[in-house]
Amino acid sequence: MKQDFWYLVSGRLFSNIGDSLYSVAAMWLIFELTGNSVFTGIAGFLTMLPSGLQFLIGPYIDRADLKKVLVVSQLIQFALIISIPLFYHYNFLNVYSLLVIMFSASCASAFAYPAQMSLLPRIVSKNSMTRANSLMALAYQGTDILFMAISGVLITITATHVVLFYNSFLFLVTSILFTMIRFKKMSNHEDPNPNEKIYTIIKNYYSELTEGFNYIKNSLIPQILLGSIIANFLIGAFIVSLPSYANDRGGVEFYGYYLAAFSAGSLVGSLLALLLKEVRIGRLTIVGFLFSGLVWLISGLINNPIISVILLGLASIIMGITNVIFMTLIQNSVEEGILGRVISLIVSLTVVATPLGNLVGGFVSEWFGSIYAFIGAGVGLIYVSLYWLFNPNLRRISTASESAHLVTRVKLKKNMN
Repeated sequence: MKQDFWYLVSGRLFSNIGDSLYSVAAMWLIFELTGNSVFTGIAGFLTMLPSGLQFLIGPYIDRADLKKVLVVSQLIQFALIISIPLFYHYNFLNVYSLLVIMFSASCASAFAYPAQMSLLPRIVSKNSMTRANSLMALAYQGTDILFMAISGVLITITATHVVLFYNSFLFLVTSILFTMIRFKKMSNHEDPNPNEKIYTIIKNYYSELTEGFNYIKNSLIPQILLGSIIANFLIGAFIVSLPSYANDRGGVEFYGYYLAAFSAGSLVGSLLALLLKEVRIGRLTIVGFLFSGLVWLISGLINNPIISVILLGLASIIMGITNVIFMTLIQNSVEEGILGRVISLIVSLTVVATPLGNLVGGFVSEWFGSIYAFIGAGVGLIYVSLYWLFNPNLRRISTASESAHLVTRVKLKKNMN
């Protein structure tokens, strides 16, 4: 692996340490300020909404200076997150200002993920892409496991705003690491002056966005995503109900433990993806999501909180496996010049239901109890399994290396026109 790849991975590592600490601390701070799951639902909606709209920035990512996007996004997050403890110190902080800050930080973060994934093929060879994606997932999920758990403990021994103050400097470190990345430009990439670039983006935005939609609409990708949309709606409801659920189970430390277990399972799955990349995707999805859904339901219903945490981690493994395998398929198959648009569209379509799930989950948790949102996520995983089982096109999908037709089918149609 090139040195530039390690700068990218290191930046992702520090950025996700910051995200892990921030996500737990900020959401718990919302719960502390209000004691109301409706507000945690609103917070979840606002923080997930930018991810659901990532397809709008796809054309920009395909033309932008990716290193500049990464650096600026981290600096904005640094400024926003350090403002929370400053507002707290000067008695300006309330739930509404915190919601605005959380939404703004998520907007900045929304630019970083597609930029990272679009940059990866420019600094890593295709033969190393699966390994690179697993390492990127390791940097992401590994930090989540450790620091989501640590954040719950830190909040019990010190003030939440103190945790956020020190956490903000991690984004400053990340921006410095991203400035060190060097990469090759696309062979057909022009480098006009800044005014011409902005004019071109505005002029061609709609046509480029439409091209991204057309690139995937005749493939199996929309069918694959439909099951994920339903599951993500229910998992979104689970995430915002978790502060209340964890509080009933034992307090803020269990909030960190549950989130850490969720990430731990995804991390294990990301590593297992290296061993399972030649397993048939259809079979893996059907069996894996059915097993995970059943284990998730037991996790929500069992009385022992420690066993519940362990079972939640076990149920999350399949998500890590499928995320790596599917992303590798896309990166190896999609044309480089449109990759940012396609990845942004996929991310947006995948998470589009999550903000709505956040809102619904907040109200369900407040009116009926957080246990119902927890169980609903398990039902969502079982639904994904049944959806793939009864869809013959999805059931017959082979391995990632043999399934390039998901996108090459579209290429052939474009070449014929």
